[in-house]
Amino acid sequence: MSSTPGQLGRALCQPLRTLASSLSVLLLGALPALAAAPLPERIPGGYSAERDGDVRWIFPTSAEAEVRDLMVAQREGWKALAHELGANLGTELDIRVGLNPGDMQKLAPPGARLPGYASGVAFPADGLILLTFTAPGTFLRPNMEAVLTHELAHVALHRAVDGNRVPRWFTEGVAIDQAGERSIARVRTLWDGTLRGDLLPLSELSKRFPGHHSGVNLAYAQSADLVRAMLDGPGDAERFRKLIEGLREQAPFAEAFAAAYNETLSDFERDWRVELSQRFGRWPSLLMGLTAVWVLGALLLVLGYVRVRAHHRRTLARWAIEEAPLAEGEEVPAAALAAAQPPPPPRPQRTAADAVLDEFADDKRRDSKVPTVVHDGQSYTLH
Repeated sequence: MSSTPGQLGRALCQPLRTLASSLSVLLLGALPALAAAPLPERIPGGYSAERDGDVRWIFPTSAEAEVRDLMVAQREGWKALAHELGANLGTELDIRVGLNPGDMQKLAPPGARLPGYASGVAFPADGLILLTFTAPGTFLRPNMEAVLTHELAHVALHRAVDGNRVPRWFTEGVAIDQAGERSIARVRTLWDGTLRGDLLPLSELSKRFPGHHSGVNLAYAQSADLVRAMLDGPGDAERFRKLIEGLREQAPFAEAFAAAYNETLSDFERDWRVELSQRFGRWPSLLMGLTAVWVLGALLLVLGYVRVRAHHRRTLARWAIEEAPLAEGEEVPAAALAAAQPPPPPRPQRTAADAVLDEFADDKRRDSKVPTVVHDGQSYTLH
């Protein structure tokens, strides 16, 4: 039996009422309608709902311990975002966590189709965040706290600017920066784009991101680095908050940026490109990522080959010293033989027990009337 959104909404507002679903029984606590996000048409079995302050959570009951950690991360991350953006963000949120991308889709609002590659999705106007414990196309667990913070940043920025339009690159750059996503792959993408002269102009990034895979990766890499450049200098944190305030007052982005940073957006982009060229220089991109592993492996292979060849040459030279005089019927110099041949093993040390046994053996030999000869401390019988 499936439930309608209205029925689920009434159930969420009643204390500990059970809902029948097609799979199992779902227990939902007394939760007020905090966020404007529409409830899903059907919630998978084995899920629980809980309120943490003004944040409503829906999550797999089996993952409750991990969700507790996410609740702590949400509270801390939301506070940090409010400080970074210099805005009152409110406290009402709706966070739904699925065990896998399929369940995450089931937790989405009716009619919403989520991108197949996403580990997290935000609906900023609704204050809704969707997450999955399993990355799409894999059995791997994404960095849940980083994904959560990324999506929280989207909602926070939307509220900080009072829903006014901001460029796509700025939205994504803020989310990446706040989540602390510093991947080597993104650095290499930006490096390659700089060396090839393929960096996308801000005028293009402000309208839309490219449709092809490599272009999208470069767009994200540029967005993250641009926002980081806006926050790196002395006093930039205050300038950033002033920019957010101007956007909240409905100023166009270029005007709000110029008022906050005392330079035009085009000048900022030009200086950023110059800094990128200086940062990356002219080193080839093969020194980054997996290519570097292959280059290092090749260098080690060549080094090993050179060492083996040198060892072989030393061995051949030693053999030549040893064999050349023999081939000519000459005597081998003692110094050459000493250098070529390994030293003889050390003589074993004699102990008191050895002396007693030798003396006993000597007595027996003498008693047997067998002639003996003593040499170098040892007695030998004559036969």
